[in-house]
Amino acid sequence: MLKRPLFLVAIAFAAGIVLSAVCGLPLAIGLAGLAFGCAWAAARRAYVAALLFATAATGMLRYDAHLLLPPGDVSRFIPAYATGAVGRVASDVDLREDHALFVLAVEAVEVGGRRVTAQGKLMVCCYRPEGVPEWHPPDYGDALILRSRITRPSAASNPGAFSWRNYLARQRIYAITYVRGAGSLRRLGSGRPNPLTALALRAKEGIARSIARAMPADEASVVAGMALGSYSVLPERLQSNFRKTGTLHLLAASGFNCAVIVIVFGFLLRRLGKLPKGTASVVLICVLIFYMLMVGAKPSIVRATVMASLVLLGSVIGRPADSLNLLFAAAIIILAMNPADLFDIGFQLSFAAVLALVLVLPIIQETAKRWRIGLAAARPGADWKAKAAMRVTGEGWQGLTATAAATLGTLPLSAHYFNQLSLVSVVVNAIVAAAVLPIFAIGLLLPLLSWAPGIGPAISFIGMMITRFTLSVINWFGELPYSCLSVPSPGAAGAIGYYALLCVGLMYAYSRIAAEKGTARG
Repeated sequence: MLKRPLFLVAIAFAAGIVLSAVCGLPLAIGLAGLAFGCAWAAARRAYVAALLFATAATGMLRYDAHLLLPPGDVSRFIPAYATGAVGRVASDVDLREDHALFVLAVEAVEVGGRRVTAQGKLMVCCYRPEGVPEWHPPDYGDALILRSRITRPSAASNPGAFSWRNYLARQRIYAITYVRGAGSLRRLGSGRPNPLTALALRAKEGIARSIARAMPADEASVVAGMALGSYSVLPERLQSNFRKTGTLHLLAASGFNCAVIVIVFGFLLRRLGKLPKGTASVVLICVLIFYMLMVGAKPSIVRATVMASLVLLGSVIGRPADSLNLLFAAAIIILAMNPADLFDIGFQLSFAAVLALVLVLPIIQETAKRWRIGLAAARPGADWKAKAAMRVTGEGWQGLTATAAATLGTLPLSAHYFNQLSLVSVVVNAIVAAAVLPIFAIGLLLPLLSWAPGIGPAISFIGMMITRFTLSVINWFGELPYSCLSVPSPGAAGAIGYYALLCVGLMYAYSRIAAEKGTARG
């Protein structure tokens, strides 16, 4: 607890959210029980336990406050047959093939032919008007008048399937409208957008346009997906192969993106001038926050941004970074901002994967290290085949082990949410791992380099060829007959049992390693 104090704090905060959201425990009863536990623990001078009871109560309160809606929320006007809304675009516009999705910050709704003051967020699905070749959907900050029926988002069609209603509810959006026809939407002009968010979204659009101009459609969709952390522009055929090969995570903004940004911009800051360490760290944190705004504040990129920022701050004050402490600090910050993110697929997969990389990966790497040492000792005069095998394991093991560890950490979650198990994930991720860094870097640098004579076309060609190789690997493996198996959901009991067994296995492995090291020192 003293070495990693945030671990139990994050678990207790999440437990409070679960008590309120999953167990359906009434707030008064839950708080009374937790208060009794806190008092009992304090009376017995078990102050750590008292703190955890208090933290769980805080989690319950935070989740209950998250569910509270103001009296004028737009969703409260749905039973009154609301037929329109007035507001401004408060999100990036997600442009699809035949429609655009965006969030409207509501200022008023139309009910019974009159305009009533309202507030809250409304999800808008705006369809492309027929016969309009050049369609420009609204932009972030635009003030709009919509004339269409406001309804509730649809629930899941089958138990365990994706629920549009639950997904939007985690963002405190409880109403949706479908706009069809040019006359159903009218722009009133530009509103008062956040200047930093507006700048980030313009940068995102500029990067996407530069990539689209420089490469064919399939390659451009992959490069834009890796650089901007989105696969919405990816054709369904490619999405399917990315899912089957377990490589869809490459198109999600995560810790890898943040690490590359810190390395690249840290290098540039060192080249531009000798900035004090503290100033350079602050600049890098600002760049990370700007990138987070650019790609959208999804749980995976928020987690990565928080962890990277804490590492940078720790380097300034001379405090070494502890990976587990940073991970659970990020969890506390994310859940404090939005406790419903605990039930978000991206949040769960992101944290499970990183936790596996921190805990499982060292065990796999230690096993590989011992195997290589044993092989070298057993065959001091090894032939070229043994040497080649050792070189492959030395250089290619990093991608294989990282993928294997992340797969072990996310296996029950993937089965539960997607009912799929990729049989080629480890191999494909290891093959394409080396291509991810140049694709990501080229995607971000294209707007700056595409205008340079000679350099721009060369960079575009290199990026296109690397991306084409990556796509060929993913498509080839994805189209194999048994690249992916359909599996049933393990359910809550199955997932808990799996993670319990994994924890027991890790405890045993770490104890064996510690014992062997102690014996070697003795």
